[in-house]
Amino acid sequence: MLPPMPTAPLLSVVIPTRNEAANLPVLVERLRSALEGIAAELCFVDDSDDDTPAQLEALAGASGGAVRCLLRQGPERDGGLSTAVVAGLRIATGSFVCVMDADLQHPPEVIPTMLEAATAGADLVVASRYVEGGSRGGLDGAARRLVSRGATAVARGLFTEARRSTDPLSGFFLCRRALADGIEFRPVGFKILLELLVLLPRELRVVDVPLRFMPRERGTSKASARQGLLYLRHLRSLFLDVKGSARRWKFGLVGISGLLVFLPLLALLSGPVGLHPLLAVVPAYAVALAWNTTLNRLWTYSDRRRRAGGEGLVSYLRGAALSGALMYGTYAVLVESGRPAARAGAVAALVAMAANAALNWTVVRRRPTAWTDVAVNGGVQAALAELAARVGADRAYLLPAGPHPAGGAVPGALLARVAAGQRPALWTEAASHRPQRRTNIEMSSTLLLPLVRDGAVLAVVVCERRATSGFDDQALETATGAVDGLVTALAGIDGPLPVAAPSGR
Repeated sequence: MLPPMPTAPLLSVVIPTRNEAANLPVLVERLRSALEGIAAELCFVDDSDDDTPAQLEALAGASGGAVRCLLRQGPERDGGLSTAVVAGLRIATGSFVCVMDADLQHPPEVIPTMLEAATAGADLVVASRYVEGGSRGGLDGAARRLVSRGATAVARGLFTEARRSTDPLSGFFLCRRALADGIEFRPVGFKILLELLVLLPRELRVVDVPLRFMPRERGTSKASARQGLLYLRHLRSLFLDVKGSARRWKFGLVGISGLLVFLPLLALLSGPVGLHPLLAVVPAYAVALAWNTTLNRLWTYSDRRRRAGGEGLVSYLRGAALSGALMYGTYAVLVESGRPAARAGAVAALVAMAANAALNWTVVRRRPTAWTDVAVNGGVQAALAELAARVGADRAYLLPAGPHPAGGAVPGALLARVAAGQRPALWTEAASHRPQRRTNIEMSSTLLLPLVRDGAVLAVVVCERRATSGFDDQALETATGAVDGLVTALAGIDGPLPVAAPSGR
């Protein structure tokens, strides 16, 4: 097996497993050979009902720390492969993390090439079936290949962020661990890479390397109609729940909805109400403009409201006024030439939509301004690495100070209490509900520290350690005194960060 790790590894390989006992010995041997000379650890997250857990425990016991395994039971398995990958990312300690399957369709021999691209400067490296030298031959039959191509085309068409890779649905990728730290994943199904591409910041450097997707030698495929439905739910979640994603589509849908408001109202005012067509168009357009403005601010540009402020709204309204003037001129010409008001209004509205899209094209094309901009900020990451080293943490990352949904790595209620009280907290979680007589049982320990500037909480620092001993009071004191550098580093982030209200003390 891999040699013992005396220090934090360069690479963590995260491998979710479910009933892979037949593949595991071959996989481990090929990983050992492929990773020779690389300081690496293997992080298995297992949901199996066969002999896989026993094999993993034996591997971990003989590895001297180079193999880590998380054996999930009962409700821990909820979400299947998607939550297993997220759990693996959380226990990984390497500077880089690689995610792959255990079924041997992802050749371990590709990992050194991926790591080389990452150490050369790439933030995210994707093993792609769709670049020169790659192959999707491991997909069973023409129908599955067609489905795979179609699903990839839908993802790339819906999310411009997904176009940063030729294979956004690949299950084989490698990234700097700092990119994933602090992200509150909500994957549906197993397309973690697509979620990363959509959630991560616009400065992300993505490199594709060829992947010859191999046929499955043992076991059965996890692909099914249910997985297809989960994929559609995942697309829906990324579209509706991620602020600023698929912005072009949202802008277009809002425009169409405004058309559906404008035309019936114009027909009503110029018909039964009896207003002159040139007068009826003014209130109809005003109502449609208010509708579009509200929806765009709440939905299309929801990620930019804090950053753009009043200036962004003024710019949007200026463009709306220009397109409205163009619409009115077109409408007036058509009405005066004898066209019915409804038909003239439809043509004029389409002209206005095209003009509004052109005027807002630069903003519409901008990728989401996510909190995860901090992940590619060198000053912030250097300060976090220094803090982790000083307190002996496996990792240190930032979370925004605002509300957090349930299911994250840190309970949302605990984060809210730290932000509201502006006080640090120490949280230790035992390995199980039973008292442990052994002294070599790992536990999870977390330090939470608010970053405060001018009476407001900028963010919460999370320091995590998974070891036989948790953080102590001395670590908490050391961390509390070391966060000033992060406050300074955060000041360099482009645009204001979301802040929690001052506690009023």
